[in-house]
Amino acid sequence: MTQPIEQLIDLYSPQWPGRTLAVQPGDLRLFAPSGIVDLDLRGGGLPRHHNYSNRPADPLRAAPLTEPAGGAVYIQGQPTAADIAGLMRLLRVETAAADYAAFLARARDPLEDRYLTQLRLIRVPALVGIYQALSPDETRLFPDQRLTIGELIPAFIADERRRWDARPLQLSKAEPGEPPLQQALAFGFLVENAHYGVYRVWSRVWLVPQ
Repeated sequence: MTQPIEQLIDLYSPQWPGRTLAVQPGDLRLFAPSGIVDLDLRGGGLPRHHNYSNRPADPLRAAPLTEPAGGAVYIQGQPTAADIAGLMRLLRVETAAADYAAFLARARDPLEDRYLTQLRLIRVPALVGIYQALSPDETRLFPDQRLTIGELIPAFIADERRRWDARPLQLSKAEPGEPPLQQALAFGFLVENAHYGVYRVWSRVWLVPQ
């Protein structure tokens, strides 16, 4: 039986403990910059984070300029294990890694927010190099998760499918004269930073004409 994602991994608080940070790793409104950003930190500046208002909408401009692969991918609601594994290889995701902090959020209004549940994974190198949430010495004490990233992504999808199937059938309002729209489940995956390892996976609603 599929287990809730909260029982499979350790989830972290949106507020990182023990430090005052310029940008919180658990602030899911913000997106990590791509490429090697700790050079900016050594120069005294903070890496730029994109929010919903200024992240490029043009898919050509949204591609990571400093990385060969990454960006956002939208997938249908029933990907196979082979589909997911192939996607992770193409995006160069470190699937064997278990050294990550995980942050979970559930939408209040899925159609407005454009997600149902989102899960952000930030590996230890990113916690040091991007967020300064850990010192290099603290990385030795940071606990590994019980699932690798490669194991977690399909587990998240399976849990979201379980939650979705337990919901009553919902129809969305259509324009006058248009057929009613049934809500269906789909997913998204985003490589926020491939160099350090910042990833995001989310479930989302798409509308199917009936």
